[in-house]
Amino acid sequence: MHFNLSKKKSQVSRWKRLSLALIILIGAWLSLSALYLPTKAYVAQYLIADAWEKTLNEGGHNKPWSWADTHPIAKLGFPSLQETLYVLAGANGRNMAFGPAHTLSSGMPGQPLSTVISAHRDSHFAPLKHLRKGDVIDIQTTTGQFQYRITELQIRDSRTQRIPIQRKDQLILTTCYPFDALTSGGPMRYQVTAERIPSAPQLASAF
Repeated sequence: MHFNLSKKKSQVSRWKRLSLALIILIGAWLSLSALYLPTKAYVAQYLIADAWEKTLNEGGHNKPWSWADTHPIAKLGFPSLQETLYVLAGANGRNMAFGPAHTLSSGMPGQPLSTVISAHRDSHFAPLKHLRKGDVIDIQTTTGQFQYRITELQIRDSRTQRIPIQRKDQLILTTCYPFDALTSGGPMRYQVTAERIPSAPQLASAF
């Protein structure tokens, strides 16, 4: 009887250890999964930066990695936040996993048409929540370097409000909202609108 009781206690203790090990493994897997996308997003920016420098030096469309179906088209800077990002061509979910992406139907800096750039709220465009009216945004393209000043910070409902592309040289940055939402894919958007600074035609040097 004593032997059976000891055996049962041993089995219970073994199952407890196995359960604890399983809980630890599941926790580790969930933690790594949560870190994977942000890590991938930020590491990708270094590869995109190299491709952008090659574009400036050699011209053409340079892929950040061999299987990419996009390429960098601009360098985006937020002086007030000391942040720099690289913008990819084509605002779709695949490209936005690696960085801010440009809506192809919108304009480019220096053109009389709104430039629209989108990114995820929990990675590259998380800093947008710290921007204020009057802050300056720098942007470099293959045609030059430009400055814009923020004039509007808005929360918009994508179900009823479209991004207002206008016939003017302005910059629109957009991301999902709220920034601290537990789930993604909601209808609300945070929009930063900035107007071209006419007194600064082109910056003299890269930022």
